Amino acid sequence: MAPVTEAEETLTASESVYRQLRHDIINFTLQPGEALSENSLAAQMNTSRAPIREAIARLVEEQCVEVYPQRGTQVSLISIPRVNQIVFMRTVLEEDVLRTLCQQGITDEQMAALEESLRLQRKYCEAHETERLLDEDTNMHKLMYGFLGREETWDTYSFINCDMLRIRQLQIMTYSYETHMISVGSWENHLTEHRMMLDSLRRRDADALSVLNRQHLGFIARDGDYLRRIYPQYFEASEPNEYLAF
Repeated sequence: MAPVTEAEETLTASESVYRQLRHDIINFTLQPGEALSENSLAAQMNTSRAPIREAIARLVEEQCVEVYPQRGTQVSLISIPRVNQIVFMRTVLEEDVLRTLCQQGITDEQMAALEESLRLQRKYCEAHETERLLDEDTNMHKLMYGFLGREETWDTYSFINCDMLRIRQLQIMTYSYETHMISVGSWENHLTEHRMMLDSLRRRDADALSVLNRQHLGFIARDGDYLRRIYPQYFEASEPNEYLAF
């Protein structure tokens, strides 16, 4: 095996740091508005400043982190307009994915993979394993893109989905495990929609899937303003409270 060059070691460290920081941002270990220090992060992660700097540069491109002149670097605040745009893009992409899957049909093996994902989501929901629940929800949708060979489309979407994932995390943290009037937006309702989507996919009912898809993703945008009122410190101020109708 060829020896690892210094550049390769830096790249490996940078990727590891990037993944950890993005993970911590999405699950609110690093909260919106929190200051980031290269020196502190390097000490915490037992690495040099170079991979920290490279990882932060990637996160800036993905709008997970912002750099302010004279103020330093901090985790970005959640932007409602940005969430709306991401939801719009995801809805349009996913509708085409679902319609194409209906047209070409889905194999027994592919359906089994989706069913297993749904089973795991319910398991994690019942166990209140929020992080694994969110990961498996993401995996179910990623599988559908993969069935069509559209992995790069999913990767492109994933490049800008930080705010959307943070909204999803807040939804789970806020009311997915409680029984009250807002529970209509809880993950139990989300799992029911997933069940209906898989049943419609099995029947190759593209029209039903279109309606379910818009409802399924649209509530993320609608919940944004509600969550902003609960956690104003996490959101950019002075934004309109309308969500995109599509």
